[in-house]
Amino acid sequence: MDIRQIRCFVALYEEGSITRAARRLHVVQPAISQQIKRLEAHHDVQLFSRDPHGVTPNPLAHEFYRHCIRVLTELERAGAVLASGADRFSGKIRIGAQASFHQFVMARALEAFRERHPAVEFLSRDGYRSDLISWLIAGDLECALLSTTQDLLNMQTRDISTEALVVVGHRDTLADRDLVRGNELAGFQLVLPSRYKSMRNLIDAQFGLQGLVLRPQLEIDSLQSLLHVTLRPGWLSIIPPMALSSELFGGALRSVALAEPAIRRKVVVAWPRHKALSAPVHGFIDILSEILAGIPGVEIPGSGAALAG
Repeated sequence: MDIRQIRCFVALYEEGSITRAARRLHVVQPAISQQIKRLEAHHDVQLFSRDPHGVTPNPLAHEFYRHCIRVLTELERAGAVLASGADRFSGKIRIGAQASFHQFVMARALEAFRERHPAVEFLSRDGYRSDLISWLIAGDLECALLSTTQDLLNMQTRDISTEALVVVGHRDTLADRDLVRGNELAGFQLVLPSRYKSMRNLIDAQFGLQGLVLRPQLEIDSLQSLLHVTLRPGWLSIIPPMALSSELFGGALRSVALAEPAIRRKVVVAWPRHKALSAPVHGFIDILSEILAGIPGVEIPGSGAALAG
């Protein structure tokens, strides 16, 4: 048994498809099949049942997977020990985030990070939540900032922030208001992200629990474009507070609390189970937390605490 067989097994176990496992490891499909066959033949076992739709791990594979994850995790940690002997804040880091982070927060965090650690190269990507998870699995990103749901079960996660979504609109539209109740939104023009966005799914689910159905006049995924629409009198939207800056549009936009339902979103940093976060990534997350702590309505759990790898 060698590390290539372990990596192939883990990829096939998690993907459930030779095609997807090969794509994830950037190899041809026969390479995956050969490594798994050699592993099974050497130990005279079968780990997967195969059918036209893919592969299904058997109970032995479930047990073997747990050991493989520990092996890969220790291998990553061993590499981190060697890396710590060099400059801890050098090299290149690759971090992804959903669009609400990229509106303002990521730019501020990147600027502050570059001032402290100019030797580090940085790749920052935004995308749909599903894209970010796929990039994590494929190894294209070290970690990603995501709103948390059940599809992160195969990831390590650590809480970054919790925030209450707010109603945003032109200051004249929201004049003399401290909050907007869910059933009052029917009296306004509403613009929301499409159902391809996890934010919209969260909003619809929470309104559904109140017996309310939102019928937006416009659906726009681009936050910048969505906020432009809310500059028009009578238009409102629902966004995370980190996506709004007092400097945007000359202060023409205003946000107020959303009630009945009040919707809270938790954001985590997620990374593959068998990976360890590098020192530069830890440093960036610390800076990001400092910036988030200064945004009204955003709560930072364990403020100032470093992330464990």
